[in-house]
Amino acid sequence: MIRRLDPQHRRAGENGSARTRRRLAVIAAAAALAVIALALGGCGGGDQPASYQPKEVRADLVAALRTSVPRIVMATGELRAQNTVEVSTRMMGHVREVLVREGMQVAAGQCLVRIDDKDVLAQQRQAEAAVAEARAVLDNAETNLARFERLFAENSVSRAQLDDVRTGRDRARAGLQRAEAALAEVGVHLSYLRVQAPAAGTVIRRLVDPGDMASPGMPLVILEQGNVMKVRAGLSERDVDLVNVGAEVRVKVTSLDQAVYTVPVARIIPAANPQSRTFDLEAYLPNDDRRLRSGMFARVEVPIGARDAILVPREALHLRGQLTGVWIVDETETAHLRWIRTGREVGDEVEVVSGLQGGESLVLRSDLPLVEGDKVVR
Repeated sequence: MIRRLDPQHRRAGENGSARTRRRLAVIAAAAALAVIALALGGCGGGDQPASYQPKEVRADLVAALRTSVPRIVMATGELRAQNTVEVSTRMMGHVREVLVREGMQVAAGQCLVRIDDKDVLAQQRQAEAAVAEARAVLDNAETNLARFERLFAENSVSRAQLDDVRTGRDRARAGLQRAEAALAEVGVHLSYLRVQAPAAGTVIRRLVDPGDMASPGMPLVILEQGNVMKVRAGLSERDVDLVNVGAEVRVKVTSLDQAVYTVPVARIIPAANPQSRTFDLEAYLPNDDRRLRSGMFARVEVPIGARDAILVPREALHLRGQLTGVWIVDETETAHLRWIRTGREVGDEVEVVSGLQGGESLVLRSDLPLVEGDKVVR
């Protein structure tokens, strides 16, 4: 059964609903005003009670300086040794012995790898025998020539006979030279089987083990000279023309403490890297303490011109949680806390990105903690 409401009851219900909505709206507005009031009270720097009486505080002041600072672009880079050497051989053969391991320091000329040399040693013995034979032939030719020279002096042989003997001596001498050259060539081949370090350095890769087959040009060991490291970072095509060789860049190795270097740009590669489509710049870092290692990640700050900025001393900053503020002193010598947003650091100063216009008087240090509305005495 459906019950019908008469018009009076319907109007009374609608009026009640309207009054309820108005009451809720009033409550919501009052709550919003309370939140705004609390927020405005919290934005002040003093947090003082209503009965607080401003005090006089002695303080040192400094001006927020508007000046020109370098425009900086951040580039990511990777460390590599200035000199890296891939040591290989010119001969094919089985690796007989590997005398080094990763991390080992080696001297110039130190033997790193030995390759099987039995075949070359056999060739060396053959070459030595050939030299001995050629030397014997030459000795006989020299003796023959001396005898024919005496006979020619006695008119016992003709000039033609003497010349033939002298030619035989010369051919024997040339034969000895060929045999000695062949022996020297075998010695060179033998040296290729005893792979030596071309320069002093650190072994960073050992690429073969005993029993492996070595072939000409195949890297066996990789050496690194790490007293100077190279950082290579990529610049966009928009920025590369704004950087010159010799310009100083700031390099920070992120994985190490206090590993920040200011060094000049050594080289700018004129062609874009085909993988990253960026232009690489290179700079060299001293590594006397051997903390820097190949493959480490670095951030490179590259100046590409200048721009206006507001700088304040780091000492003038007032930190509260995650907020940063400065105490501003107005023309009536009253202190006000101004919240700001900071940017990059420039020496002992910090750039203010927003919150200041430049030229404001800031409290550098004070004898007592400041509260909003305090009077500053210089």
